[in-house]
Amino acid sequence: MGFRWESDLNNRTLYYEEQLIGELEIHAGSGMHLSLCDIDEVDSGIFRILLEFLIDTDRYPYFLNLDFKAAYQSQWAMIPAVSYNGNHWGRGSEPKGFIKDGKPWSFSYSRMAVAGAAYSEGDTWCVGLFGDLTGSDAPFSCSLIPETDTTTHRLIWPEEEEPLTYYRRDHFNPGFQHNLQLTVGETFRICAYLVIDQIEQERVSYQKMLDFAWQLNYHEQKPWYDPEKIWELGLAYAQDTLYVEDGIFRGFSKGLRWDGKKWYLRPTAKYLVGWTGQNISLANSMLFSYLKTGNQRHLEIGLNTLDTWVRHAVLDNGLIQCLFDPILTGNQDKSVQDACNLGDAAVNFFEAYELLQQVDLEVDKEVYRETALGICDFAVKHQLPNGNFGKAWSSDGTCVDDNGTIGCYLVLPLLKAYQLTGKQQYFDSARQGYNYYFNSFLRDGFTSAAALDTYCIDKESAIPLLKSSLKFYELTGEKEYLKQAELVSYYLATWQWHYSTPFPKNTPLNELNYDIFGGTSVSVQHHHIDPYALVFMLDWFKLAELTGKDIWRQRAVAVWANASMGVSDGNLVVNGAPRPVGSQDEGFYHTYWGAPNESTGNAMGNVSSWLVAWPTAFRLQVLRHLTDWEQLIQK
Repeated sequence: MGFRWESDLNNRTLYYEEQLIGELEIHAGSGMHLSLCDIDEVDSGIFRILLEFLIDTDRYPYFLNLDFKAAYQSQWAMIPAVSYNGNHWGRGSEPKGFIKDGKPWSFSYSRMAVAGAAYSEGDTWCVGLFGDLTGSDAPFSCSLIPETDTTTHRLIWPEEEEPLTYYRRDHFNPGFQHNLQLTVGETFRICAYLVIDQIEQERVSYQKMLDFAWQLNYHEQKPWYDPEKIWELGLAYAQDTLYVEDGIFRGFSKGLRWDGKKWYLRPTAKYLVGWTGQNISLANSMLFSYLKTGNQRHLEIGLNTLDTWVRHAVLDNGLIQCLFDPILTGNQDKSVQDACNLGDAAVNFFEAYELLQQVDLEVDKEVYRETALGICDFAVKHQLPNGNFGKAWSSDGTCVDDNGTIGCYLVLPLLKAYQLTGKQQYFDSARQGYNYYFNSFLRDGFTSAAALDTYCIDKESAIPLLKSSLKFYELTGEKEYLKQAELVSYYLATWQWHYSTPFPKNTPLNELNYDIFGGTSVSVQHHHIDPYALVFMLDWFKLAELTGKDIWRQRAVAVWANASMGVSDGNLVVNGAPRPVGSQDEGFYHTYWGAPNESTGNAMGNVSSWLVAWPTAFRLQVLRHLTDWEQLIQK
């Protein structure tokens, strides 16, 4: 027994033993005659659907829908990296719900982490349907249509976005539909995969679909450079371009902008302790370089940066002024400090203290430790009874926003404080906070509010959940934390690209031969690829080691390969702009979102031309934390 299909002329009905799972429906316009329908169970509950259509009439336009109508009302649904149960959390104007003005949203396959994927859960079963680019004769789109008693997962040919297309943050253009260029007598072929599974964990039962989609398209990728070269290029960009001396400030700029003729350092909101600025992490890479090579200039830059922040940015209540600019202008009383920057700062100040423990220098190392402990003490003191730390605070310590999962960024430094001091209060506060944020993740099926230039469901807010769960497992040995680390990792994997796709000719990504496989999208408000998964790729190495599941190692090395693409060796020219040594774009426009190409009129294949600090910082961070750089080579 198991799964079985019953068929009539155009519809196929799927059962598990005697239980109805749903119906496969084929809706082809006139001029397309179904000549082959082959459904093969390639693994338990995974079906490859091959359809061929003979073009027997010359008509315009041709269209085709492939639907799987699950026999349940959706309890939770997802289009990976696009919509998490309709995107109802947050303040943005990204696509909301699955229906717009009575019409299903349709999205290009290129927007989602699994090509054309629509996923939903009922009470007992979950269903995922996605397309196969290599097995289909044209690109496609998808819709997900929740109804009273059924949930339709739809693949659409030709590629379209309706009723609107989301082309930049909170902005839409009129929808579009491309054409199928077919001639009478030819055969049009499509391939799709249907994945059926029983629900183990509500709102996080898509593991089977993600694992299969990954293995279906997994392929060898070669990083642009070996790790030694990446290290060299990263230090060069940090030292020669990002490091600045501006009044009392000594540290790193956020990055470079292009004015059409030259690159210039960002003139406002330019010095940030963590997140996109990563001042303390970059300082630690300079210290690490000094420890390896004795480079005195790197030691000077590292210490100058650390001392700038501890001398001028630390507040009496233990918080740290996350953006340095208001200190230079005298407006710091009006600024807001957030959990992401504070967590980054604390973790990296602890690391600076430990790095300097390895060398005999006349340096006040304790001040870095005390700065990190000050942030931890603030977190313990201001934690809410339910475990929530909050999202952001005014400089006087008043919480101005307690929404989202971002507060979990304070858990990891609290655990480090516990390790360094042995004080139980840090561990207890960390565990209470972790439980609050992890339970919120299970309740909602998503995390939120850490991508600070948006206010929505995102990827970045799940990173501290993963790191903290692995740390709790290390400290306690409780296997439940390892299970939780894997659940969060699968959520993060819904943002990771499971396929490669060509980009239009005469666009930067085409000219760079950019492979999107392994890259990650940002948030439901910002639809572009970035290398932010560098932050947690070492956690996936650890997860592979602890679980014995090699897929996590594969995902990690794909992150590294993807994150090396577009790093300049000083000879790279993109969109007519020579790229400085070690620099890289923040955003890679893989879909119909972002600044348009001059050659095509739409964004697909373009880049952001924002050479931000954090990709360099995170590549260096990976290398200073990874003992064996050979692990970065794909096997």
